[in-house]
Amino acid sequence: MDEKNIDRRRLGRSQAIIWILGVSVAVGSIGITGCDDLLTVDPDPHFVDATQNPPLLQETMVGTKVDMDYAYDVWVYQSNQLGGGIVAVGNLRFALSQRNVNEGGGQAGGLTGGERDSRGPEVAYYAYLQQSIASAERARERILSGEFEGLDANSAEYARLSLYRGFEIVWLSDLYCELVLDARPPRYSSLEGYQIALEHFQAAASASSAEEEIRLAALAGLARVNRLLGNDAQAATFAEQVPDDFEFVSTYSTNTFEQTNRIWFRTWGFGEHSVSSAFRDLTVDDTGIPDPRTLLVKNPVPPRGEFDDVYAAVKMPSGSDPVVITNGTEMRYIIAEASLASDPDRTVEIINEIRAERGVDIVWQPAGTGPNEIRDKLIDEKQRTLLFEAEVLLGDKRLYLRKYNLDLFHTEIPQGFPVGDITCQVLPRREIDNIEGLS
Repeated sequence: MDEKNIDRRRLGRSQAIIWILGVSVAVGSIGITGCDDLLTVDPDPHFVDATQNPPLLQETMVGTKVDMDYAYDVWVYQSNQLGGGIVAVGNLRFALSQRNVNEGGGQAGGLTGGERDSRGPEVAYYAYLQQSIASAERARERILSGEFEGLDANSAEYARLSLYRGFEIVWLSDLYCELVLDARPPRYSSLEGYQIALEHFQAAASASSAEEEIRLAALAGLARVNRLLGNDAQAATFAEQVPDDFEFVSTYSTNTFEQTNRIWFRTWGFGEHSVSSAFRDLTVDDTGIPDPRTLLVKNPVPPRGEFDDVYAAVKMPSGSDPVVITNGTEMRYIIAEASLASDPDRTVEIINEIRAERGVDIVWQPAGTGPNEIRDKLIDEKQRTLLFEAEVLLGDKRLYLRKYNLDLFHTEIPQGFPVGDITCQVLPRREIDNIEGLS
């Protein structure tokens, strides 16, 4: 696929958002209409402008969902480079994997709160995330201002928007050491970002008209951020309210290139990136049996680089595959971690329950090799099971460093260059230069 010839028009947005806005034309007597009125041109109903012709409720809600979907797959692909789940096979797009400070930040398409103008191969995780965060907030503000009759902070729509913004801020906080929101000061730390996300999840979960899917996803969000903030008992309380079979996903399609799942595209479709060596040739315990959760296909397309082969995840074989944002499996791992000190037998039980559900029919039991045996097994099991789903690899590794002083970050890349020691990225220089009040 020739990247230069890819259609990047915004008309290719996911689910093909069709702006069909009716135009109400006042019919009056020309004889009583002033010249100024005759020269007034109604806004084009097929073009959405923030001031002249804002999108109606349905278009607004679809647009914010698309913004979230478009941010998530790109973010998963990029955060896995810093987190060690994905590597480049050549000399292009491996900077995050090298773990050095980079003030560039992937700015293609816009700054905080700005519009991104394409979804081509060089889409920028930072710009997409900030676009999705901003669009959710603009829509929430329109609801609270009374623009949509009958909607308020208890409406299903407000709950959904709050959920979107909550997860989007979590993703930004996972990847950045510090962040800004809505194109204005102050700077927030990652932990402060998680706290802000928690408030959005609370708003979604408490809205009286929230849809059940949104309420459950908000409870899952509350469980995740409480854990990241060190509140294990509270995290488990929320996690226990989420059914084991629950899933909340972002969606994609192969109708156009813009709509295609970028995790699939980078590995299966384009061959410029690969699942990293940390997830290759994994077996169940020490049995030599391949682990069905991390099965890979070698070189589904020729590698676009000379440093490594391409390995693609069997669990994501199509560009239209959805990507799980959170699920009941993540929740059970949260409960298992919260049980480590008080009920380690429960932790082992959850490990084996999930193994059985994911095709591993061998029961694991601790051998008594040390005080951290169950903890370390839980960490390994979670990474294998949740590879490219309920994406927590980077956030987890940063948490393990804070919580257990356990450094699981990679120290080598296929390119052979020295690897640095950062665990999160700095605020992009263009943000600092363009937002008044940031130094």
